[in-house]
Amino acid sequence: MLPIYEIRKTDLTVKRNNYELKFPEHMHEYLEIIYVYSGAQHLRIEGQEFEISEGSLAAVFPDTLHSFFAPEKQDKKETEVLILMCAPKLFGGLFPDLKSFRPENPVIDRENIPRELTSALEHIRPGESFEIMFSWTCVIMSHILEILTLGEHSPAPVSDITYKIIKYIEENFTEPITRRSLARHFNVSECYISKIFSRNFKMNLRNYLGLIRAEYAAGLVRATNESFTVISQQSGFDSTRTFNRMFKAAYGQTPGEYRSNINQLLKL
Repeated sequence: MLPIYEIRKTDLTVKRNNYELKFPEHMHEYLEIIYVYSGAQHLRIEGQEFEISEGSLAAVFPDTLHSFFAPEKQDKKETEVLILMCAPKLFGGLFPDLKSFRPENPVIDRENIPRELTSALEHIRPGESFEIMFSWTCVIMSHILEILTLGEHSPAPVSDITYKIIKYIEENFTEPITRRSLARHFNVSECYISKIFSRNFKMNLRNYLGLIRAEYAAGLVRATNESFTVISQQSGFDSTRTFNRMFKAAYGQTPGEYRSNINQLLKL
């Protein structure tokens, strides 16, 4: 079963969230580091649940099925989480081929994180130049690979038609896409398109597109001062109402709340 395949327009992303992230099962081609400054972040990686506590981190390697969740019955604690995503191609030959390995345990507890790694995780921030963020990323990754025990990994084969649909959406999600347009493009029936999404993605095409577009829109909210109406249109949404609904489903807050929280973090 394939999850949502997350699409990003940049090779390096650094985010600091002041809430516990919730996002359904997905995968992507990036290395993802989750570090908790305060509170806790709950995470599923290939079916195994983890609670990443303050001062600890998790490393999600490329094309690994994972999701973020927040237990409903728990004491609400102030949470601040770093999300660092980097395309492995940026590393060149500096590190092993990350797609060919998986950590035996993807979590590094606070007591096993050296002071130099903690310092790098504290210093990397959104809004810095690419050069500065990438330099910190290399420092962080160097320490992580020294700590983790890696095992060889053979990627599972991907269904050809499903992969083609994923790639098509990746390249065209800001344009109007419907079951009919996909069926015509791939010369199959609309019913067949529906079955692919219900069987492989466990959601319909509209919701899949909404989550992909919400992720792209979040990047625009962080990087620009454009109005939400403009961002909604640039991300491929057919209405601001759909934009607001899908954004809140993905991030647990409205676009306005998200931008306000980002601005507060940048002032720190």
